[in-house]
Amino acid sequence: MKETELNFPTKRKFLFGLAAVGALISGIAAAQTKPLTAVNAGFVPVTDVAALYLGEEVGIFKKHGLTLKANVASTGAVPAVMSGEYHFGFTALVNILQARDKGLPLKIVAAGSSSTGTPGADVTMIHASPKSGIKSAKDLEGKTVSVNALNGLLQMMGKAAVKADGGDPNKVKFIELGFAEALAALQAGKIDAMVGAEPFGTAAIAAGFPAIASPYQALSTKSMLTSGYFTSEPQIRANPELFKSIQAAINESLDYAQKNPDAVRKQLPKFTRLGPEVAGKLILPNYLAAIPQESIEVFSKTGQEFGMLTKSAVYDQVVWNGK
Repeated sequence: MKETELNFPTKRKFLFGLAAVGALISGIAAAQTKPLTAVNAGFVPVTDVAALYLGEEVGIFKKHGLTLKANVASTGAVPAVMSGEYHFGFTALVNILQARDKGLPLKIVAAGSSSTGTPGADVTMIHASPKSGIKSAKDLEGKTVSVNALNGLLQMMGKAAVKADGGDPNKVKFIELGFAEALAALQAGKIDAMVGAEPFGTAAIAAGFPAIASPYQALSTKSMLTSGYFTSEPQIRANPELFKSIQAAINESLDYAQKNPDAVRKQLPKFTRLGPEVAGKLILPNYLAAIPQESIEVFSKTGQEFGMLTKSAVYDQVVWNGK
């Protein structure tokens, strides 16, 4: 036998090896060509959702077999999620609790964003003119204060801050104004203060309206979950495996965003009207994947206290555990 020839057993092993390599290559190619599942989501274009835009851009959703189709949904996307038009949406935690309070079968599938836990450098603060005489939340008694939505998260936070400072929240006149309108009204002297949210908090400070209170501190001195990604119970029952993938992609995107704040800032001008300069200065939320029971309970209790919820929220009924 020549040196270049193989005996039968050796040749058979060689051929089997080639077959195995070929099967592996075919499997990788098949995985790469497998079509991605498009998931529709409704977001308000704010800093809180930057983690998901970033996750889609860097391939995290693709890794989980998904492609993210983000839609602007100013109402928090609840109707579109309930109808099945969107697979999931984003909104404030208290809005989800209010929807469930009214009988809508919503479930939180992943955390949204969390407060910083830092007084004077949080994602939601109350701003007033230095000339107004308003030095703290208690001074808002008898004043006109703007919030982006009546009976929503920021009104609840405004009331909590006033009460924590020894004031009577019922003596504050809350009016509804969009953030940009509120800042203009504050500059024109048409309102006394605004409960702001990033990036408008940073814009208010730059315009000469400092923060006089950090409302989340009234509820907790620690970082707390303030928003969430949600879907409907019927959608979960219809396709639980899809929502396991969605949940995993969101959680991984949150982790990535928390570890890469500069990448988050670069992402913001792509889906908001923020310029790079503002995006580089604003206060980012914490992007934490955990959904703390304490946050659900605190918002539930505070919502009931101020007449925004009629009953206590049960954690295991509100949060989907992926099973």
